[in-house]
Amino acid sequence: MKGFREPELRACESASGRRLEYVRSAASLIFFCLLGLLVRYQIIGPLQADKFLRPAFFQRYRGVPVALSRGNIVDRHGVPLHYPVWGNAIARLSPGAEAESPAPEKVTREASPQEVGAVLTGVTGEGWVVIPEEKRYGPQSLARHVVGHVRTNAYINPRDNVGESGLEKWFQSSLAGGYPASAGVVLTGEGTGVPGVGIRVAPPLDPPEDLRTTLDAAVQLVVEQVLDEKGVTRGAAVVLHAGTGEVLALASRPDYDQNHPERYMQREDSPFVNRALSAFPPGSVWKAVVMGCALEKGYVEEEDTFVCEGRIRVGDRVISCGSHENGHGRVTVKEALAYSCNSALIQCALGIPGSELIEFARLAGFGEKSGVEIPEESRGVLPNPYSMYLGDKANLAIGQGYLAVTPLQMAAFYRAIAAGGEWRSPEVVLGSPQDSRRLFGEGTANVLCSALLLATREGTGQAAYLDGLGSAGKTGTAETGRMGGKPHAWFCGWAPIIAPEYIIVVFVEEGGDGPTVAAPVFHDIAERLLRTRTRTRG
Repeated sequence: MKGFREPELRACESASGRRLEYVRSAASLIFFCLLGLLVRYQIIGPLQADKFLRPAFFQRYRGVPVALSRGNIVDRHGVPLHYPVWGNAIARLSPGAEAESPAPEKVTREASPQEVGAVLTGVTGEGWVVIPEEKRYGPQSLARHVVGHVRTNAYINPRDNVGESGLEKWFQSSLAGGYPASAGVVLTGEGTGVPGVGIRVAPPLDPPEDLRTTLDAAVQLVVEQVLDEKGVTRGAAVVLHAGTGEVLALASRPDYDQNHPERYMQREDSPFVNRALSAFPPGSVWKAVVMGCALEKGYVEEEDTFVCEGRIRVGDRVISCGSHENGHGRVTVKEALAYSCNSALIQCALGIPGSELIEFARLAGFGEKSGVEIPEESRGVLPNPYSMYLGDKANLAIGQGYLAVTPLQMAAFYRAIAAGGEWRSPEVVLGSPQDSRRLFGEGTANVLCSALLLATREGTGQAAYLDGLGSAGKTGTAETGRMGGKPHAWFCGWAPIIAPEYIIVVFVEEGGDGPTVAAPVFHDIAERLLRTRTRTRG
């Protein structure tokens, strides 16, 4: 046999090597495919089983909701403000439950112990069952006007899972969604109940995320307790973090049961009104705004004085001093604010153009919504500066006339004083954008701080002073213009005096005067918060 020549031998070896390489590649490909299938079914498969099993389960499951498919509204520490609790409901299985689709139908919500006992002992009859039901709003729920409520029919029909006020309404699209937790039965392919399975409680599908607020449940609880202990039936209180401007507590009275808002529709005291975000005449707490404008724009210097004779004539009107019948005599800028002297503040305001007063007020956040995500917030009212007569400016100087502000707006302004002149928009939902701007310099802020400290030491706000801790602030007594009605009582301030922590505003609707009604409420809120803080840190 004639042998291969060397070139032919090399070509043969090269072809054989390529075939061997193809075989190796194919074997490797098959190996990795098998490895991929192994990983898919042995490792990834079990992790994704729920993705397929749960839809399959719900195809054979018929039930009624036992909880709302909504994210919780929680405080800054993750505590649900609405304090959900579990109770019982009564359901009835469809007629012919043993033969045909035995889907339960909820008959009675919030079942009493007697009703539950009647079902469990068989007194009610066959086909009745007790199922669990979560009440979104428990009896200890906090900040009810902030949280809001959903339609009561949402517990029957998931399509009515709609917020109607507060954060529930504003964040409806993100709070609601998914299939709610439910109680029901599993059916066979023929539509009959699976024997021996009974009522099954199914967890929710794709529950929405919680909404985290800036509120502090502990602070909110203190505020609400003090309002109730002090007998505030109509009013509000706001607590801001002195450093950040975040809202730590926002309470309004009267309260209402979020589970049954229909029971409060005809109440004359308007329980659905969030008074912390509603506008009212501010009275003398507004004087700090006027004095801040005058000092910052140079219309008044710290060393200036005013003469108070107990009354002041403005055009054809005579306006009394308000706090001293015979007059204060000569008072300094700080004393004018501390003693709440109408005469001095009117003299101060008459020297400032109306346009500059209103421009400063708008810069300070009045006449505009603060931006908190609560639909019931009012923007308040400021007068038109180009149609103000002397009498209008005199009214504006003492917080009366065509002027209305919210307790939250006042809290943001007084926080600016304590913060050296920097105003920040209040924040209710963590992570929300905040506006900030400078209202006045530290020099003006220092004068105002000194005046407001003097107010709690020697002036109209002495009932708000905290022994050993100190406080600063201003009282307000605002006439309502209603015949026979009491004035609104206000106090705005902060505590402690050194390194302020809490900005607190108290408003009592038609409650009387600020010094004897609102200031003591401020005192009790501040003292309890600071004492609790001290014990916690200790």
